[in-house]
Amino acid sequence: MRSSTTAFMAFCAGVLLAACREAPITTLDTPNFSALGSGSVSVVNVSRDTTAQNETPIAVNPANPLNMITGNNDWNYNDGCGVNATFDGGKTWTPTLPSGFIPGITAFTNDPAVPGTGTYDFGGDPYVAFSPDGRTAYFTCFGYRGKQVALWLSRSNDGGKTWTAGGPDHPLTLVSAFQGEGKARGSNGQFPDHEAITVANDGTIYVAWAHFTGFSAHSPIFIAVSRDGGNSFALPVKVSSGSVRSDQDARIAVDPRTGYAYVTFDNSIQGGKGTAMYVSVSKDHGATWSNSIQFATFQNPVCLYPPYCFNISGAQYRAPGSYPAPAFDPTTNRLYVAYTDIVAGKAQIFLTSANVTGITTWTTPQVVAPASGDRINVELSVDPASGRIDMISQDRSYSGNTLVDVSYITSANGGNTWSTTRVTKTSWDPSSQGVPCSDCAGGIRPFIGDYNGIVSLPGSAAMVWTGPGKTFGTYPTNLEVYFASVTP
Repeated sequence: MRSSTTAFMAFCAGVLLAACREAPITTLDTPNFSALGSGSVSVVNVSRDTTAQNETPIAVNPANPLNMITGNNDWNYNDGCGVNATFDGGKTWTPTLPSGFIPGITAFTNDPAVPGTGTYDFGGDPYVAFSPDGRTAYFTCFGYRGKQVALWLSRSNDGGKTWTAGGPDHPLTLVSAFQGEGKARGSNGQFPDHEAITVANDGTIYVAWAHFTGFSAHSPIFIAVSRDGGNSFALPVKVSSGSVRSDQDARIAVDPRTGYAYVTFDNSIQGGKGTAMYVSVSKDHGATWSNSIQFATFQNPVCLYPPYCFNISGAQYRAPGSYPAPAFDPTTNRLYVAYTDIVAGKAQIFLTSANVTGITTWTTPQVVAPASGDRINVELSVDPASGRIDMISQDRSYSGNTLVDVSYITSANGGNTWSTTRVTKTSWDPSSQGVPCSDCAGGIRPFIGDYNGIVSLPGSAAMVWTGPGKTFGTYPTNLEVYFASVTP
């Protein structure tokens, strides 16, 4: 979710009231990893700059797996949508400074001496994807100006080196064009938020987001579709759980065999964020969507949103809560969903799945490689050739449940057994570093973003996350984007 004051207040007003309440607890066996991973790990600092980045999706070029892109909220100069690209499998990346912003969003760039080609005061919620032929990279991002919020799509034809220039001569594509004379429009507590982009094998582009409708805490999911390579989007279609409470955290996975698209999201039902999870399917490229099916519920969803909630132990910081992360396995025709939930006093990863021929029947959620510390912010990917399941999680198992690391968790047999690899070498405390904040104690607001990224490659997984960097100046406000390539 964006860091804007409007988004913050509207979100907190209606959907977090019950997120920290106690719920019935299921006792786990003695926590341990199923097995320790024995593969290689290579970690690279992507952003290499002086101020914070967070929220780090990743996409790989299907025609050239050495070419990947990652986005971020970039706090270097005000706040914009940052992007980095690699052409050597993650060994080196395009620089963050001085031109690491997506053009056409903000009225400034990463160079204070160079004005931007956009009109917005700040931007955020980055998401990235490639076309199936690899010729085009896509970047979605919100722009914020006063009470106005708009969702935009930018394109790159050189693997992420350069992007749509912006301005009247080279405009970005407006995605959220469903209000106010073809322009997205927000007001106090009314705005689109937390989008995600998925591109199907036939080139269909799906962009999903939650649309908050005011301080009523109601936020149905909207999905917009492009069938012309992102030149234009059809009018968004609403998908809802049927509850008047908040639907959020929408992600889309597509069955490459049939082209059917599946959107998963969570809903607070009658209280806190993330009480239940739902799935809806479109069989006509996003023109219509089925009634939503509830496939799982949370016992005690993770909620790291101080001062309103922080329901794990330790010093407080803002980080991802519980949400469903879907991935499709074409080798078994199964839709997998991973999420986090607090059981036996610790946040653990759960996995459930359904055969898409009977999407109403889901497996009983199982704990993935039970851990001795909290595991939050799980992201999921499946290798389409082998069916290998890959996950990234921020993991407190290596520090007595006090500090944060990153773990890679993988299964080559459909989740029957798991292997866990520690990706980071040093644990760190997210409450001690953060993003610049002029009116916060210590000059920082501890915030590591609301999502990370992972993609599955033949024989390896590539992942990105936010971690600590060298301190520049008085305050510890330099969180960096990190990339890892890990073999199972």
